[in-house]
Amino acid sequence: MRKYLYLAFLLLGLPLLSRAQSLEEVIRLAQDSTITAFQSRYEYQAHLEENARFEALRKPQLTLHFKPNYYRMITETSRDYVYIRNFDRFSTSAQLMLTQKVLPWGGDAYVGSQALWSEYFVRDNQDRPRDFVAMPLVVGYQQSLLGYNPYRWEKAVEDQRLEAARKQYNAQLYQIAEEATARFFRLVCAQGMLDMCERNKQTADTLYAIAKEKASIAIITLAELRSLELQRLNAANALLNARNEEKLARESLLAYLRVDEESFPLGRRLPVPTLTKGISMTEEDALEMALASSPAVMQGQVAVTEAQGQQAKVRRESGVKVGVDLNVGMQQMSNRFVGAFQNPQLYVLGAVSVSIPLMDHGAAKRGQAAAKAWKDREEQALREARRSLAEDVRATLEDLRSHEQLLVHTEEAVSMADDVFELTAENYANGLCDINTYSLAQSRRDNAYNQHLTALANYWTTYYHLLTLTQHE
Repeated sequence: MRKYLYLAFLLLGLPLLSRAQSLEEVIRLAQDSTITAFQSRYEYQAHLEENARFEALRKPQLTLHFKPNYYRMITETSRDYVYIRNFDRFSTSAQLMLTQKVLPWGGDAYVGSQALWSEYFVRDNQDRPRDFVAMPLVVGYQQSLLGYNPYRWEKAVEDQRLEAARKQYNAQLYQIAEEATARFFRLVCAQGMLDMCERNKQTADTLYAIAKEKASIAIITLAELRSLELQRLNAANALLNARNEEKLARESLLAYLRVDEESFPLGRRLPVPTLTKGISMTEEDALEMALASSPAVMQGQVAVTEAQGQQAKVRRESGVKVGVDLNVGMQQMSNRFVGAFQNPQLYVLGAVSVSIPLMDHGAAKRGQAAAKAWKDREEQALREARRSLAEDVRATLEDLRSHEQLLVHTEEAVSMADDVFELTAENYANGLCDINTYSLAQSRRDNAYNQHLTALANYWTTYYHLLTLTQHE
């Protein structure tokens, strides 16, 4: 227990933690204020609005149409026959229509009312009657391609697209946490190295001062004194580099969080979560969660569904195409506006369009082949995305377990290196060992601290990468 407390005070600077920010606080701020967080929220909001628009368009639509039209007939005046006469014609139509997509069938039902007014301006100044055509009630159904329901495919794609957007938004939040963790531990490692370099510089200064006194009474050799002077110089250079690295790491984290030191003080030493969070999930569980939450896999599924819908459409269009437009209504024509609405006559209109390809030079067959090839391509891309995700999950789990074991070993190495260095420093002060033995013990202690900090950073960045893959809380 004494060793771990000693290690915590040396690495983490516990007396200075009152101003420091924890990893959870850094992640919370990053997910709230980074550029990526803003972009993710706006993108997800856009998908939500687009989905709401999609659902709104599948509800009844009431539309008012106006269509003015001008037509001018110009011929020779000498050929002023009944059937070909110089005239100008102005007409306008108004239509009020309520439409509804018939989702189970794939067509559109409509009910409405419309009116048409035509006015002739004949150049021989003869009066021509104006025409009013009124259809007070029209009820009908139309579908351009029987046997193919575009609304079913649109609904399937839109639902999957919204789900992919939601998973993408969640994944980006986890990716922000992963990036914030990497920058956080870059600063942690830089602070740990700075602390170590400051101790080494202080120790080198003290030893050099003692050695100068010993050299004045010829207790140590000149070579040993010069070695201590070189060690003091190297410690000063290492301290300068550590300060620069700590400054860069601090600025990098603050810039990512879009804050300054005054509003979000990081402190001289950051509190590091030294206790690991054990992962109890198996590889099968992790892979299942990753497949269920992966935006890449969901986007691949969207592409496959779109390709399948296109293939069904091309297959239906390649043969005999049949469309229908059935409507029932009331209609009347008069030279007076009021008269057009008096005594309307019932009519029934049934239009069936049939298109039979007789010679297309293989266009239909090649269209089907192209649609099938594109569907196969998207299915292969989806399988590849699943395979790549499975590899990433397996590698991340292995790395995490490896880093967790390495953390235990590096903690033991740090504790042992501290004991060896304290004993060696005491022996060197009592003249029981030379400067080379002391320098070797110091180098081993520094290396142990460096490896422990690196293992700590690798563990937590790998841990949050696994959370990004599985979106596991």
